[in-house]
Amino acid sequence: MEQTEQPLYVLQQIKKRALIPKIISLVVLSVIFYLGVLLNVSLLKLSGTEETVIRLVALILLLSVVAVGIYISFHQANQPYKFYKSGVLIRGKIVSYGQIVNTESKIEMLDKIFKTYSINLGNGKFIRNVSQEVQIKNYLDKLINYAKQQTN
Repeated sequence: MEQTEQPLYVLQQIKKRALIPKIISLVVLSVIFYLGVLLNVSLLKLSGTEETVIRLVALILLLSVVAVGIYISFHQANQPYKFYKSGVLIRGKIVSYGQIVNTESKIEMLDKIFKTYSINLGNGKFIRNVSQEVQIKNYLDKLINYAKQQTN
């Protein structure tokens, strides 16, 4: 794929489906971790200032981890799927149509809530957070068939 080649189709992810579950899991896991830190600090025989410093450092560390996690999730949610003649661009990497072994859509529990679905392309590659209003499967199948005809 050339740098100047224009994509045939650009598919945006549903951002709330990508972000809300990740943010909730980060916050819940951080609260559990912080409660564990509080429990461990309370069991140690430390002075009041030492306890306060440990709690503050743990809180700052957790808040920074949550902030970085949210930033990474936001960055990934803003990356669209770009379909080119030779393949589809997923998170900065081209997956050629010849490598795609599956185009069946899958709807999980959270997908039902957010009215989205995902497609497992095989080899650990996924097109995720696609609105149910967009039926990309047929388009993807046509691109795969066209790529196979061009190689024959």
